[in-house]
Amino acid sequence: MVFSILFLLIFGEVRLLYIRTSDISRGGFDVVASRGKEWIPGVLEGMNAHPLRTCRMREVTLFLDLEGKDLEASGSFSAEGEGECDRCAEPVTVGLEREFRTVFVPASRDPDETGDLELRPGDLDISFYDGRGIEVADIFWEQVALALPTKVLCREECRGVCPQCGADKNRSECNCQGETREGPFDVLKTLRKEKE
Repeated sequence: MVFSILFLLIFGEVRLLYIRTSDISRGGFDVVASRGKEWIPGVLEGMNAHPLRTCRMREVTLFLDLEGKDLEASGSFSAEGEGECDRCAEPVTVGLEREFRTVFVPASRDPDETGDLELRPGDLDISFYDGRGIEVADIFWEQVALALPTKVLCREECRGVCPQCGADKNRSECNCQGETREGPFDVLKTLRKEKE
């Protein structure tokens, strides 16, 4: 472990979240216990968390275990993001939580070896790593990306805004009479009338 840190300092790559497979003992490796908790808030820095504006990690657990050359990562996280409601554009705070289990196989594995990989029912997916170590931030970026909502709503029954006057329908009713302007498919209505 000391050699790994010294090597990284000499060659100018100080990555506290990079775990070398040689550092993982037979009983596994608890990343949070060994690295501390100070890195957790910054683990998502630089990540595009669309449709959220920002996203920050609150709590994580991560346990790494080697089975032969395959690296198994299991853990959980809770994160909090901020964005706008897709219907009314009000600010929204979104909580994300997820438990995960992923198997990483060396990218350089021979094609003959891949046929013997055994999956358990709890495994969600298989990813690849360089065979020497893994960047912890990459694991969490992938898991957060899988947990991001496709649509951000302030609440499920949000009524949105009026398309004509822009009034927030959650706060007050507007006096607009509904859709009155012509749309691109209105010509189909006239075709139907002509047929009758």
